[in-house]
Amino acid sequence: MAWYADTLWCDGCGVEIRWIPLKKNKHVFCCQRCLIGEECDCEDFQDEYPSNLASQESSYSHTGA
Repeated sequence: MAWYADTLWCDGCGVEIRWIPLKKNKHVFCCQRCLIGEECDCEDFQDEYPSNLASQESSYSHTGA
């Protein structure tokens, strides 16, 4: 998983994840389609979500635990 300045990036397509991600092993994905290796269209919907995960940090730990 890739974090940079409180930003999480999808291990499948590389899109900035602004919502609660899906996790598989040590990888994070923006959607079910990326999780199974298909092409997704999540980038088209990013404007519908806040620009960072600050409000969702309690739901997802980025410390790797």
